[in-house]
Amino acid sequence: METPRGRKIPKEPIEGPFTLFLWGDEKFRRRKSILKAFSANPIFSKSSVVTPSLARKDAWTQASLKARELIRLKLTENWSHAQFMEAIRLTDNMLPVQPQFRIFLSNLERQMSDEQKAIWVPKAERFEIFGSYAQTELGHGSNVRGLETTATFDKEKDEFVINSPTLSSTKYWIGTTGVWATHSIVVARLIVDGKEYGNHLFLTQIRELDTQRLMPGVEIYELGPKAFQGMLGTDNGAMQFHDVRIPRSQMLARNAQVLRDGTYIKPKNEKHSYGSMVTVRAIMAESTGWDLLKPVAVAYHYTTFRKQFRKTNSQPEETTVIDYASVRHRLIPLLAQATALVLVGQNIKRAYDAYTANFLKTGDFSQLEDFHLQTVGAKVYSTEIAGHGVETCRIACGGHGYHALSGFGRMYANAINAVTYEGDNYVVGQQVPRAILKHWRDGTEASLPTLSYLSKMRDRSKVSAPRIESEQDWFRPEVQRWALEERLVNLVQQHFEDTDAGRDTSYSCHALTMAHGDFVYWRGFEELLSDLDGEKPAFLEPVKALFHAFALSILQDPHHASLANALPLTQAQHRTVRLAKASVVDEIATKHIDGIIEAYGFTEFELDSALARPDKNPYEALFEEGAVRSEMSGNGMSHLWPMMVDTRNMWRRIEEEKAGKAKL
Repeated sequence: METPRGRKIPKEPIEGPFTLFLWGDEKFRRRKSILKAFSANPIFSKSSVVTPSLARKDAWTQASLKARELIRLKLTENWSHAQFMEAIRLTDNMLPVQPQFRIFLSNLERQMSDEQKAIWVPKAERFEIFGSYAQTELGHGSNVRGLETTATFDKEKDEFVINSPTLSSTKYWIGTTGVWATHSIVVARLIVDGKEYGNHLFLTQIRELDTQRLMPGVEIYELGPKAFQGMLGTDNGAMQFHDVRIPRSQMLARNAQVLRDGTYIKPKNEKHSYGSMVTVRAIMAESTGWDLLKPVAVAYHYTTFRKQFRKTNSQPEETTVIDYASVRHRLIPLLAQATALVLVGQNIKRAYDAYTANFLKTGDFSQLEDFHLQTVGAKVYSTEIAGHGVETCRIACGGHGYHALSGFGRMYANAINAVTYEGDNYVVGQQVPRAILKHWRDGTEASLPTLSYLSKMRDRSKVSAPRIESEQDWFRPEVQRWALEERLVNLVQQHFEDTDAGRDTSYSCHALTMAHGDFVYWRGFEELLSDLDGEKPAFLEPVKALFHAFALSILQDPHHASLANALPLTQAQHRTVRLAKASVVDEIATKHIDGIIEAYGFTEFELDSALARPDKNPYEALFEEGAVRSEMSGNGMSHLWPMMVDTRNMWRRIEEEKAGKAKL
């Protein structure tokens, strides 16, 4: 069998210095342990069942059984929460147990009093209860202040009464609630003695623990299929409350409390409400990079195998597809951008974890606003790149990329949903320009490291354009920094002008948020590279090439059309950017890409694609796993053969009927 250069797909993770740098030592070892456990457990086999052919109900049943087995493994093997979450991600289609640690338990730990945590955290960690987080409503997503669900304090019975007063107040899209969850953290408007105190969190039992039946007054429906058949393992729910009573002790009380006599103790810092979604976004800051790297790896394996046409008539063989600029210039910038998302995202997540640990000890909120701003920007930026990047990979693989067994459909369906988490990115992303405007006007931008670039606007006389005469100038980090900051400053000034003029900025805000993300991720990547430069590891050259490919791709092919107009370059300078980007793309394609993909070392289990098998080429896999195994091949549709035969004779009966009528 032909084995071109890109067909090195390992059965299990292979350790090496470059690999440990990309994955991080702890994450790599957790991943290795998980894959070993999966390979020995038939329930996680991806070859026994063709998931795209399953009915949704059957796919969810399969996912729930995998969730049960993962719980068993966690309890018997003493897996950490991080290892458990990574195991869930490796199953691909998400699982109903996913919110248990991603948002349910994290809220119990951060938002409950010590007395409450002593009761509820062990229950969640032992899976005595299955949790979800109920914030989004049918009529309210990003506008959290508009939520309508109420929690009214009944002083006589020392209980909160939770109600859904309108159809639009129905909790909607609530993950793992349609069938699975027994308890939900419900975001509701607190009402005491007729006075409203805004949104608070309430731990609410929604199903009986002994039977899984709904609790009195709780009404739940499973939402049905999602777009592109995505998230097959998640039972999103619609949930209404009709006079559902919970004890006062189940209002999460670390920051705000209601006393027995109805006295309301307000939180010391209103910013605590940021915490729930910051936690999810901090996870997404890194995970979206892995969501993009897998399709890039599949596309690499396929395009280094596939040959098509000849660049010149004198060529003896057809050209390998990845050797065309039309493929390289789509895939290699995505590889660089995905690497930036992962490496910088890892640092964001580590820093937020350290902040959370400190907060739980000291109650110090001082860094929360900066993390809120960092993660909002990262959420918009990373999901935008990852979602559209997966589709770019599919298209680069031509017609075969459209087959379900290529894996791109599954990857896209499970990545593109993140673009609308909390709401459309165009809506969520407005928080970044809003913060920029606020801190600029207050003169407090220095308090948030994320907005450090605004200092360039305070005294423009100190900013001078660097010399840019050739493509080599664009490989100087100071030139890249200048270009990204200058573009960003121009967009900020435009935003200020539009705001002062009363113009609707809801569209242009997205460009500013993406430019903000470009700079934040570039700066994070450049800091990592500077550290490596001092150590001089063997893999410094490919990482440096990826850094430059990232920087030049976001300048040459911006994520938003209006970004191109915000960078004041001459036509000759624009030409040098284009040539610089082309040269680093070619460098990676000819010198580094094989080593980079090998260092990431995605296994067959992780990629789960007929285009990337270690023991078959794509043609063999597509034919054997797709065509031969299709449930509609062979005699699979024989029950319909008589209908088809009858249909072919239909014309004769119709003609005979017409002739009979004519004789009459």
